[in-house]
Amino acid sequence: MPIQNILQCDECKSAFVETTSQMSSLCPECSHQLYGKDNCDHEFKDGKCKICHWDGSRSTFINKMLNQQNAV
Repeated sequence: MPIQNILQCDECKSAFVETTSQMSSLCPECSHQLYGKDNCDHEFKDGKCKICHWDGSRSTFINKMLNQQNAV
């Protein structure tokens, strides 16, 4: 199994596997929410996604953005 480079998302601070995101400094979830990039098909086990390692974290900014979208 190849070694996976684990990075930390600049937005939500979650760890993520570098090759699962289209952006080098954002996890797949944040890059999707902020820029519309492809997201991971998250499969959670023991508190993190088995595919991209995102732990479900969301920044205050993204939470506010999603709450505004849901209020419309």
